[in-house]
Amino acid sequence: MFPLRTLTALLVLLLVSPANAETNSAAKLSLGHSIQLALGNNLSLEISRYNPKFSRNNLKLSLFAYDPSVSLSTDANTSSSPGGVDDQNRAFAGTETDSERYTAGLSGNAVTGLRYNLNANLSHRQGFNPGEFENTSGGGTFSITQPLLKNAWIDQTRLSIRVGRNDVRISDLALKQAIMQLVTNVERAYYDLILAQIRVQVQEQSLELSEKLLNANSRRVAVGVMAPLDEKQTESQVAARQSSLRSAQQSLIAQEYGFKRLITSDIATWRTVDIEPTDQLVAVPQEFDLHRSWGIALRSRPDILQAQINVESDGIRLRFRKNQLFPQLDLTASAGFSGNDREYAGVFTDVFDRDSPRYAVGARMSIPLGNRSQRKLYQNQRMRNDRNVLSLKEMEQNIMTTVALNIESAKTALDQISTTKKSREFAEIALDAEQKKLEIGKSTSFIVLQLQRDLTSARSAEITALAGYNRALSTLALSEGTTLERLKLDLAIK
Repeated sequence: MFPLRTLTALLVLLLVSPANAETNSAAKLSLGHSIQLALGNNLSLEISRYNPKFSRNNLKLSLFAYDPSVSLSTDANTSSSPGGVDDQNRAFAGTETDSERYTAGLSGNAVTGLRYNLNANLSHRQGFNPGEFENTSGGGTFSITQPLLKNAWIDQTRLSIRVGRNDVRISDLALKQAIMQLVTNVERAYYDLILAQIRVQVQEQSLELSEKLLNANSRRVAVGVMAPLDEKQTESQVAARQSSLRSAQQSLIAQEYGFKRLITSDIATWRTVDIEPTDQLVAVPQEFDLHRSWGIALRSRPDILQAQINVESDGIRLRFRKNQLFPQLDLTASAGFSGNDREYAGVFTDVFDRDSPRYAVGARMSIPLGNRSQRKLYQNQRMRNDRNVLSLKEMEQNIMTTVALNIESAKTALDQISTTKKSREFAEIALDAEQKKLEIGKSTSFIVLQLQRDLTSARSAEITALAGYNRALSTLALSEGTTLERLKLDLAIK
């Protein structure tokens, strides 16, 4: 029967044999390259890019309201009545009439709210009644209607266009916000990936230290200068650090998948790719100016710029609602020319010579009694405007608070780098001294193992502080709205 260790070794060999193993490739990526991959492949960003397209199409739909309409129609009629005898026994002849009629029209709206209509008609009649007759008539009329009060300075079409233009600006800013958020997420994930890889290295170093101590203790037990219990304590720590290493490796795998999800739209092709960051975690000291950061954030953040444009759009809506409170007073005017002849040519001559002109000027007023519905709509819009102004003020306060807290976080993270570095250096000195004492029998394995754990914790704290500082700078830039400028990214937001 095979010993348990032999069976375990055989199982491991089977699991890692070439028939079952996958060959992973390595991809060396800088932070800048990673961001470019994300900007070109991230699915969430690709979805966000459609919003500006929708906004621009909606604006074009509003502008199409000024496209004129053309109408054409024609009809032909034949009517007849038989002859007969009247009540006085007098005979009368029957009648028959053939007629044709052609009409054409052009109508539309102008940007001032003016409505125009151009109509042309031509008709031809012939027959007998009782004698034979033939007649052709036609003409053209141009009429306009210009609102003077309601719908004069703004109407539904102009409202849609002005708000639509603001919606285009908002959608561009929303896309910029999505890009900034993605860039920040990639930057954070990049730092976290480096952190996860270094943590694996730290755990490997910790395991190596404990294994060296176990080998040394085994020799001491063999020569009788150490109790077997000390060796068992060391074996227990080796097992615990193996478990910690496995946890760190699992965290690295999860971090790699999270990073890959940001930079690719095809995760399957990256499944066997090991990411190797080429940038290092370094601490570049930065001066912080709270008032300057506040000013930048309130001028640059896409979300507050969107809120300001929304307030502007609310002002346009309020103006429209106020205009709807007025009575409908329209100025009307029309002019036309007509012609009459037996032949078509004669009709055209009469129209072009303007022999039969007609003109009309007038006004039309409509006053809704009470106008309560429009008054209530105006009140609701005014309340929405007041509420959104307060919401904008609240957003400004929240942004200022967030920026202030992020600056404090960055300062704290920068301070932690130096303190954790000193802690790690002291832990290394303490462990080295204690190991030397153990070699001459003036210490115990328990103390050395404790100092090894302290060193592992100090190393983890140091790299965590480095990553935390870089993450804090990234978060601060996002809260200021300077993510793209900080990373020197010049992108066309469309």
